[in-house]
This record gives sequence, structure tokens and C-alpha cells, in this order.
Amino acid sequence: MAISKTSTSDAIEFMRAESASDVATGAAGAGAVTNPSAAAKPTLKGKAQAKRGKTMPKGAPTSETSVTKVKKTRPTETKADVVLKKLRLTKGATLHQLIEVTGWQAHSVRGFLSGTVKKKLGLNLTSETSKDGLRRYRIDDTAAAA
Repeated sequence: MAISKTSTSDAIEFMRAESASDVATGAAGAGAVTNPSAAAKPTLKGKAQAKRGKTMPKGAPTSETSVTKVKKTRPTETKADVVLKKLRLTKGATLHQLIEVTGWQAHSVRGFLSGTVKKKLGLNLTSETSKDGLRRYRIDDTAAAA
């Protein structure tokens, strides 16, 4: 069967028909490919193969990374918990003590006391000046119960 000037689709049809007839008869011609999938994929060697392995989409799991996600846990005792614990002591706590425990600045501690302790939590926060001139803050649970 000879190919004359035809379109590309006619040539592809011809090649499919010819390979189907070779498979049916079991005969392979001199230039016939016995494994059509091998002819379709060229093999890569050396740098090309290594390079191809690196062209994975971002975020795709590789053999080096694990697929499991680590869930972030909340610390067992937060800074707010520590401040509330100090304020519940019978002596209470000074501003300087709360700054040392939390690492916050003075205005942040005062903001926490007024905004969170008094307003959000609704606790009875008392402020007293001791004999040594230091102001002590404490949560007065007896006044809230009465």
C-alpha cells in the first residue's frame, strides 16, 4: 500500500491499520516496533532523569516528607493563667511581679487587668497600697460572693 500526498490524519490511519494487521498476523516487519508504549516514551538517563524527578508540583508529598500534620497544642499554662493565679494569692501581686512573670510591659499588664480581668471575666479586682508604698492587685473572691 503506497502513500500518496495525503493529509496527516490519513497517514495516521494508515499506520494504525498497518500495525493492527501486523498484530493480527503475528508478523513484525523489519522496522516494526513490538512494544508501542516503549516507543512512545523515551527513556531519560543521567541529569535529565534527576531533573525530571524535581519537577513535581509544590506541596506534593515526596518520599522525604511525611504526610502527617502536626497539630499545635496550647501550652498547659498560659501567661493569663499565671497572672490570675498570682492575683488570687492572699497578698496579691505587684505590677513589677506581674511584669517579671509575663515579660509584658507595664501598660500591657494594666490593660490586661482592666480589660480582661475586670470587664471580660467580670472578676472583682482590688487595688491596695501597702505600707512600703507598693500597689498590690488581687482578686477578691469574698466580695463577689457576697
